Amino acid sequence: MMSRADLHGLGRATAPLVLGLLVCACQTRGEDAVDAGPQQAPLEVTIAPVRVAQMPRFLVLTGSVVADRQSDVAANVSGRVTQTRVERGNPVAAGAVMVVVDARAAGLSTKAARAEARAAKRQAQASQVECERADTLLSKGAISQAEHDKLAAECAAQASQASAARANAALAATHEGETVIRAPIAGLVGERFVNVGEYVQPQTKVASVYSINPARVTISVPEPVVGLVRIGQQLQLEVSTWEGRTFPATVRLVSPALRPETRDRIIEAFAPNPEGLLLPGMFATVALRIGEERLPTVPLDAIRSEGNVRRLFLVRDGKAVERVVRTGVTFEGRIALLEELKDGEWVVLEPPSKLRDGAPVKVVNAPSARR
Repeated sequence: MMSRADLHGLGRATAPLVLGLLVCACQTRGEDAVDAGPQQAPLEVTIAPVRVAQMPRFLVLTGSVVADRQSDVAANVSGRVTQTRVERGNPVAAGAVMVVVDARAAGLSTKAARAEARAAKRQAQASQVECERADTLLSKGAISQAEHDKLAAECAAQASQASAARANAALAATHEGETVIRAPIAGLVGERFVNVGEYVQPQTKVASVYSINPARVTISVPEPVVGLVRIGQQLQLEVSTWEGRTFPATVRLVSPALRPETRDRIIEAFAPNPEGLLLPGMFATVALRIGEERLPTVPLDAIRSEGNVRRLFLVRDGKAVERVVRTGVTFEGRIALLEELKDGEWVVLEPPSKLRDGAPVKVVNAPSARR
């Protein structure tokens, strides 16, 4: 029979062994619980192949959008404004009435000028009769040559005065007609500078008109690449206001010389602008096509953009492989990649927001190798 001391010693000896067995049992149960947990279900995705293709090369330049035509309309007449018929942004047709000036003063000036013209005409006619009489008297020796020459000079002066009076009358009539100020070109009103009751003079600016369809783009081409630009060349415009949208344009005007201060050449391209989205003063980024190069490409919807970071997901061995990529030009629905990707690899289209690197995926479409 063991003593109390022997039992106490046995308990001290076996305690570590019992504790170890308990720890092992707990670990085994934990591992069994993990193994028994649910596996992550594969995400359903659609895929398309990477394709190496000829993609255009672009020269990127900068430019400014300006109006095709712009006119600051002057009054060209003196008087008080009685009507204004346009406001900022209004479309106007060529010849449309913009501002009306009081025509009474111009009408009186026209009447006075016409009266002066009639008086000068009568004086010229009377002088002509005297000159014809002087010719007859000179032939008969009734007057001297000196007297004849004096009368002839007076006749010529009267004829000149009559001609000047007719011109003044015509000018006055023109000014009377210009009291109705019309748009010289079709376009949009930029600003109206006068109001009813204001007095205008011939040099007073009354309104501005812009013709913006097509829009004109002034582009600076650096000296090293001026040889790549020619009339008729096609280019693409982008402006920050309409991010992601491109506008086609055609080079029509090319400067014959470089600017000595900046060593660049100015070209002008014209872009159809029926919606009026390109506005004068906008800064434009211009892509000028200068050739082609072979690059790996993927459909546009394979790219997930997060700020300045662009990524895609490849499908390899039933799992998603995330790749951060650098992209190039977009052409015919595909975007070029500046990365080493093999022709025929598969990328996920419209990657789900839950998709992560290494996640199992299930392809639900039957992708064509030609896509």
